[in-house]
Amino acid sequence: MKKRIVVALAGFCMIMANTAVGGSSVAAYGTYWDGENPGYGLGAKYGMSLIDIIFADARAGYILFDDAVDTTMVPLEISFNVGFPGPITPYAGVGLGYYLIDNPVLDDSSGYFGQIGLEFTIVKIGAMVELRYMDLESTYFDDLSLNAGLVFKF
Repeated sequence: MKKRIVVALAGFCMIMANTAVGGSSVAAYGTYWDGENPGYGLGAKYGMSLIDIIFADARAGYILFDDAVDTTMVPLEISFNVGFPGPITPYAGVGLGYYLIDNPVLDDSSGYFGQIGLEFTIVKIGAMVELRYMDLESTYFDDLSLNAGLVFKF
């Protein structure tokens, strides 16, 4: 019983310490995929600082492509980034994803990406912009994507 209380208290303290220094964030963003058939959509991400300059984020989104069959995609991604914390945070990172694709010919796909980005935060609210290069199993979607949106840090 005492061990459970100590573990719960330690976990609570870690979460509160992470929250107090602004180690977590949520963002809502618009995305544009440039490729054979351009796509556009919306996404959301949750970010968490692992140590001062390394942070991770998890994302989900919805993208509609301008092809003849109106292909849609739901990307589920995780990335690890290196950045310099502050009011202006440049970062670079790599990530993995699984992409649920609604198309009569194409199957769901896994893939990876590299990204560079910039977050600008005043108090706890800010903006983000990032450029990514996507490499999926299905080469139909390999190309650059641009994300831009709002960030809330807590």
